[in-house]
Amino acid sequence: MAHVMMMRLLCGRGYFVERHNFVTAFSRHWAHSLAESHSSPESDSSSDFVSSPPDAECVEVLDNSTHATSANSSKEWSNDRQLDKVMSRHLDGAVLGVRRLFNLVKQEKFEEMLLIHDELAEKEKDTLHKSMDVVMYSRLMTRVRELGPQYVLPVFQRMLSVGVVPNVVPYTILIQAFMETVAREDGKGSRVVSPTQELHVLRAFELVKEMRSKGTIPNKLTYKPIMSWLSVKGRVVQFQELAKWMEEDGVPFDGVFKFYEIQLFLQSRDFAKAKTLYLTAKDLDQKLPSSLDARFLTAFAKDDEVSTVVGLLPKVLPTMKSSASVVAAFQCLGRHFQHNAALLAFSILKSKGTNEQQMCFYLNAYIQGFSQVGKLADAINAFRDVEAIYQIQGGQYVFNILIDFCCKQGKISQGLDFLDEMQSRKLELSCFTFNPFIREFGRWTMIDEAFEMKAAMLRLGVQPTVVTYNALISACVKIGDLEKACSLFPEMKELGVNANTHCYNPLIQGFAMQGRFDRALAIMKEMDAAGVKPDVNTYRLLIFACSLSKDQDRADQLFAEMLERGIKPDESIYTVMIIVYSKCGNVDRGIEMIKSLEESGESAGTEAKSAILHGLSVTGRLEEALDLYGAFKRENVLPHSYAVGSLLAALGKTGNLDRMFEVFEDARGDENWNRMNLRQRAEHLNIRCINAVLACIRHNQLGRAISFLRKVKEEGIADEGVLFDKMFLHISSGGEDENEMRWLDINDGFLVINAMRELGLRPSRMSLEALLDGCAALNDSEQAHRVLQEMEREGLQLNIFSMIRLFRAYVAGEDEDRALDLLHQMTAEDLKDSDVRLLLVQTLQPHYVAAADSPIAAEALETLPRVRKRLDELLGGDMIPDTDMIL
Repeated sequence: MAHVMMMRLLCGRGYFVERHNFVTAFSRHWAHSLAESHSSPESDSSSDFVSSPPDAECVEVLDNSTHATSANSSKEWSNDRQLDKVMSRHLDGAVLGVRRLFNLVKQEKFEEMLLIHDELAEKEKDTLHKSMDVVMYSRLMTRVRELGPQYVLPVFQRMLSVGVVPNVVPYTILIQAFMETVAREDGKGSRVVSPTQELHVLRAFELVKEMRSKGTIPNKLTYKPIMSWLSVKGRVVQFQELAKWMEEDGVPFDGVFKFYEIQLFLQSRDFAKAKTLYLTAKDLDQKLPSSLDARFLTAFAKDDEVSTVVGLLPKVLPTMKSSASVVAAFQCLGRHFQHNAALLAFSILKSKGTNEQQMCFYLNAYIQGFSQVGKLADAINAFRDVEAIYQIQGGQYVFNILIDFCCKQGKISQGLDFLDEMQSRKLELSCFTFNPFIREFGRWTMIDEAFEMKAAMLRLGVQPTVVTYNALISACVKIGDLEKACSLFPEMKELGVNANTHCYNPLIQGFAMQGRFDRALAIMKEMDAAGVKPDVNTYRLLIFACSLSKDQDRADQLFAEMLERGIKPDESIYTVMIIVYSKCGNVDRGIEMIKSLEESGESAGTEAKSAILHGLSVTGRLEEALDLYGAFKRENVLPHSYAVGSLLAALGKTGNLDRMFEVFEDARGDENWNRMNLRQRAEHLNIRCINAVLACIRHNQLGRAISFLRKVKEEGIADEGVLFDKMFLHISSGGEDENEMRWLDINDGFLVINAMRELGLRPSRMSLEALLDGCAALNDSEQAHRVLQEMEREGLQLNIFSMIRLFRAYVAGEDEDRALDLLHQMTAEDLKDSDVRLLLVQTLQPHYVAAADSPIAAEALETLPRVRKRLDELLGGDMIPDTDMIL
């Protein structure tokens, strides 16, 4: 060591100058190599340059490379005090000044550092550029950036002032500093881009332009911070401008820039473009952040793009961190019965070391997918398959899902089998295990079974919940046993279960629907006393009950009371109020309510306006109804189906068939009734078709009815068999619809039969027997005999129930001869049936009562004495009503 020191002292100043020049030359060479290189470390995250300086690694490499050749001597130079003294004597002022600049930065004395730099620039004009070239300024900019990005620009400006020409490195560091300042302001929580941020982004853009104009080619690190920020803000135009510059500069637009581009279109709400870019990147096996994979996997799964999900899973599962997105994917696979894809996904998860608890979690999601589309058998098979292949023991949650699934499908027995299996596996039972059974028993009015299941819960140590009691109370209300429902509240209190509005509201509704308003209001007071405040639904149920009893005054009182309580009415309240006004023939009051609502700046909504349309239609105010319907269409919405039906029926009644069919075309579109399930939609179309056909027939437009029915058949608009059966049932009720509009008589029924034959259809037994019921309702024996002839024409033999229907029509029309002849046709075997005997006696009961008045009445033709006598003979006096008891 002493020998080395002696040699250095003998070399004097020349040694250190030569050493410094060597290091500087090497640093310049390395910096130029860095500037010309386009490859750089990429990041998964768009915020890398914010959370840590993007060039930190680059700078560290720069520092290491600069001194790599003389690492040992550098350490000696830094640590040997004697050597420092030698340097102080022999190094020129410029070199010492540079060292001092870095020391001041290390001491965080930035202002003093600038002063020293300026003094040094003045004193060492000829030598400073040798000691402080572009590499050293780049290092100094990096060091001051650690103090704060705002300190970088002054150093950059001083570099220019001493005549040092910047290359890509200082430009990049300055751009990063500007964008770091922008990002720090984003971190304060404001979503609005401030003028200061705009200015810094503009400066960054201008620097890139300046570089390119001077022939200094930007690299990835130059573009990265700007592109990252633009993508987060969804600035498509500026982003695409920079992407074009990158292409012109030969900078590859790959890796993290692909991520930025996808993020850009996500933020700008162009989801279709973002999806396309993402899938293209995955097809090319480009690395993207796991968070982005999770976001798109969830989106594809929720949109049921099952083929895309199936293709993505093998690519993203090995690195996926988001369990929520995997759950969404498994649910999608279950909904579409992609069992092979699901098995592959489970295999990947198992191979990456996913624990059994998490595997069970995903199994739950997979089975839940089946339940969402009602594939019970497939769900059970898939469950057994996954358990067997991957040795996963399904836990309580998957069994609860299966039990709930079975109950919703009406397979309660199968659900009970799963309950037994849970017990045999010693799985924990919970309220989620039992509540589905109680709910379904209640739905089918199997009250005893529902209460027994609740008792089983208690025996097995499972605490019933408020949901349990909600189901029990609703079941009791459904069968009208309101007192039993009331008896559940003390039990709830004893068990510490707090009742909620879902417990009280069904009970209030039940009493109100029975017309027992005083009791309903008493329940509401009990609800208040228990600390459960009545809500909008409470008042909606009460007001709707007023519509059934046509009690407008009570509805107004309830509405006022609700406002006094501070409960803000929603659309459902305005709707039921308008229904009340319509039912009470006061549609104008409903219209006033809507106007008042809109004047206050609120919207009445589709529900309330649909109720107005219904009210105008049923009260015959067609011109106003059509105006309102036109307003709906101009807003590109349709009123509710019941309101459209009322309008269509009213148009048909008045004979405005052209307009009626226009409304029908609106009503038939599947996309218009997304609030309905398939069964409701089919019923809706059947009723609308019936309205249209009956209107044509009623206005002597049989040809038009036949043309329409042909269209119904050819286009599959409705099931024509069901359609005709419902039409005849409508006639059998006396030809009145739900709005008390009288439409048809029996003659119209025969016109319908002719229309069926025109279409190549044959009337069914049910249709013709429905006509017989219509004849009985209208006391028309002649038309009943005509129906008999139609049945004979169709080759339909009279069975005993057809005979009873025909007998009723003959008796109602006081056609004694035909009724007597029909009794003679009944066989002794038919009359052995107690139900048949009872029906015959009930048919003649009014005549037995009338005949009991006096001997003269007993022989009067209108009491059908011969028919009564023949029935007495057939029944042997058995089951003949006791007229004294009747009287």
